Amino acid sequence: MERGRRALSRPIGIGIIGAGGIAPTHAKLYAEFRDLAEVVAVCDVVPERAEQLAERCRTELGFPEVKAYRHHEELLADERVQAVSICTPPFAHPEPMIAAAKAGKHVFCEGPMAGTLKECDAMLQAAKEAGIVFTVQYGHTRFTRSAFMAKRALELGMLGKIFLAQVAVNWYRTQAYFDSAAWRGTWWGERGGALFHHGRYAIDLFLWLMGEVDEVFAFTDTLVHAIEIEDTAVALTRFRNGALGQILATTAAHPHPHLPEQRIVIWGSEATMTVLPDFAIGAADKELAQRLTETLQQEVPPPPKEGMAGQLRDFLLAIVEGRQPFLTAESTRPQVELARAAYKSASLRLPVRLPLSPLDPFY
Repeated sequence: MERGRRALSRPIGIGIIGAGGIAPTHAKLYAEFRDLAEVVAVCDVVPERAEQLAERCRTELGFPEVKAYRHHEELLADERVQAVSICTPPFAHPEPMIAAAKAGKHVFCEGPMAGTLKECDAMLQAAKEAGIVFTVQYGHTRFTRSAFMAKRALELGMLGKIFLAQVAVNWYRTQAYFDSAAWRGTWWGERGGALFHHGRYAIDLFLWLMGEVDEVFAFTDTLVHAIEIEDTAVALTRFRNGALGQILATTAAHPHPHLPEQRIVIWGSEATMTVLPDFAIGAADKELAQRLTETLQQEVPPPPKEGMAGQLRDFLLAIVEGRQPFLTAESTRPQVELARAAYKSASLRLPVRLPLSPLDPFY
């Protein structure tokens, strides 16, 4: 048994809210940690979809007691449910999350947290008042050894003075992808495009590493797809630490052998670091680069699990150990604020200072 971990009389009862899209992935990951968790309920506004996932949990994943519900209120009333995964589209995150918190259920929510800062604040307040564990899924990029080594390198000042950083998101989404569901490609459904919903993983990691943004100036447009939300965005940022940043995001980038889907580069006065797609440190002094890399490899061991699986495991252990998760929901709020400020900038064709005021229409 791991240090600090209490013995469980039985696994944590899990309810999955929203049975489409990413929901089967959540169910499979819970099956990896059956000593910690057991899926006991699923719900979806489309009853057939809920029943299909419930049946899959029973027959394929070894969770025999799964019940299917139509509404999240019914699922939350199930006394066996102690924690929930929220797998609904972005527009439908706040309502079930706040309801779950009020019911005393811990929450693992898909990202982004919500479409506005007002909604994010309401969700965070609900979690605080209820005393629950609340995290938002950004494990794909942030719960990795590469991310941990990059954070440590910056904390130790290994790169010298940080003066420039860039994140690029080069996703390829077909028109058929956006046409596959009524909410896709819409402002009401996705709450934002390449810069927000689609670019969230790399941009969240970028902001976690670089710190608070002081100012942003952005251009956004829909240049390729027949959708409402932007499929192309460029944003320039100035961070509180004085560094400059560039964000490039699109959902119209055809795959290319030399163009990674996600890329983060951070330039320092002593060395340059890439975080995505792979971690590496380079410098004019090659011996320095090698020493820095070796030091980080020694100081930052591989986590037991990386990615979404690692974040989910940490979420479950946080419940057991009565602590906050490593990746707190509050730490993902900057990604929402940056997007809201960028949309304001693009709308006004002016730079926008952060933080946004609660009275701001873009808040």
